[in-house]
Amino acid sequence: MKNWIRQAAIAALVVSTFLVAVPTLQAEPLPPSSISQGNELHSAVRGWVDELAKLPEFKAWNQAEFTVSPLGPGTHSWIAIVKNNDQTVGYLIIQAKENGGFALGEYGTGDYLFNLSTLHQSLVQLELVSSLSESNKALYIHPLLAVWNINGSEEDTYVDGMSGEWLPLEQASWEKTAKAEDGLAARYALEGDSVITRAVRSRSFDPYSKMPWLIQKPIQASADNTSIVLKALSSKEPLRYTAERYDKEMLYVWSVTGYHSWGNDGTVYASLETDELGSSTRYIPLKLLAELGYFYR
Repeated sequence: MKNWIRQAAIAALVVSTFLVAVPTLQAEPLPPSSISQGNELHSAVRGWVDELAKLPEFKAWNQAEFTVSPLGPGTHSWIAIVKNNDQTVGYLIIQAKENGGFALGEYGTGDYLFNLSTLHQSLVQLELVSSLSESNKALYIHPLLAVWNINGSEEDTYVDGMSGEWLPLEQASWEKTAKAEDGLAARYALEGDSVITRAVRSRSFDPYSKMPWLIQKPIQASADNTSIVLKALSSKEPLRYTAERYDKEMLYVWSVTGYHSWGNDGTVYASLETDELGSSTRYIPLKLLAELGYFYR
């Protein structure tokens, strides 16, 4: 995956002299069934943004504004793009709960999910630039199942919602995976207002500088027991996370550089990065990561 990202970056530089500007994701009218629900959504986002803004790595979120847009058909998820002085500084994914209210699917700084500029670069690389249209669908089930469904191509085409990388998916396999994992986000996400009770952050590093997943066994962790992961992160021990997705045809690799623990129940979001620069970080529920992949020392 890393090699592909580097190739995509080079391709983007090559074509940058003639690419037209790609619009950023725009806010659309919210479809909640009532004004009160819309206000509740906005209030939930504001609470999370303000709480995160208290942390040093989120200082750009202080007094920041945000726009909220629905994701995909059915509108059970929304993306909030956080901006400070018209510069995008991060994002949050919000999901509707079956019993009402909202849950925090994930959040991050730097690059954000479903960025149209990233999508455009990907379609250029895949020679599908003519497929850049408003009919492309952003589909979000949970952080490790977030994709673009590209319309206008001859075959089913899916690309990763963050990196824009082509995915080995067809409609049937997408629907099967989405159905099987539909409840994971609600099971592990933070619900409602809360405060961050503990924040741990260590240095950024290249997850590919070592590849322990090739020769070592993973840490013995599960969704029911993540204590060994938290202990390692609290001591600022470098950890790597891998997840084999889509019938093990796609391997995701991240460095794990800390975590946030929210509220009295201790809902934990681990911070994931793809390189040593640390310019972009995704915060994903730790228990979901433990269920879908592995941690390595």
